[in-house]
Amino acid sequence: MGAIEMLPSLKDAPPMDEARFLKFLEARSDDERWELIDGEPIQMMHPPSLKHQVIGQNLERRLNDALEAKGSKLFAIREIGLAVEGHPNFRPQADVAVIDDIGANPYFAERFHLVAEVLSDSNTHEYIHTKRLRYADHPDCLHILILSQTDMAVEVWSRSDDWRGRIFRSPDDRIELPEFGFSCAVGDLYARTSIR
Repeated sequence: MGAIEMLPSLKDAPPMDEARFLKFLEARSDDERWELIDGEPIQMMHPPSLKHQVIGQNLERRLNDALEAKGSKLFAIREIGLAVEGHPNFRPQADVAVIDDIGANPYFAERFHLVAEVLSDSNTHEYIHTKRLRYADHPDCLHILILSQTDMAVEVWSRSDDWRGRIFRSPDDRIELPEFGFSCAVGDLYARTSIR
C-alpha cells in the first residue's frame, strides 16, 4: 500500500498569491465564488440576494449612462476581478468597477478608476476595511463606494478628499463624481428595492 500524502489545511499554508489562487480555483466548483484577500481565499455568498443585484445594477447603469454622455472611453462593469500592483495576495471581486479596457490579464483588471462594494451578510467590518485600504493603494482609483443593502446608506471615499469617507442616507442626497460626469440621488441607487 502506497503512502498517503496529507495536504496542509488552508490555515497552515503560506498566504496565496495570484498563481496559487488560480490553481485553487481550478479545483473548485464553477458554482462557487471566491476572492483572495491578503493571501486568504474567501468564499463569497452565492447567489447574491436580489436586493444586492438590483443595487449593483442600478449603480452600473447610472455610471455607464454618465460616462457615455461625457464621451468617455471608461465603462462600468459588474462582478469583476481586480488586481492592485504591490499586493499579489489581493485579488478581490468587486460588485461594480469602472475600468478603461480589458487589459492583458484575462482574470483581473489591473487598472480601475472606481470600485463599489454592496455589503452582504458575509462581509465583516475588517474584511471591507481591508478591501477599501487596498483599493485606495491603486494609483488610478479615484473613488470607493460602499452601499448597504439593509438600509439606505452609501459611503463615498474619494482620493481628492484624502480618502475621508462621507455617508449619504437621505434618498434626496446627491452623490457627485465629477470625473465621471456622475450625479445621482441616493434614492435612485435603491430603485426597485423595498429600501426606503
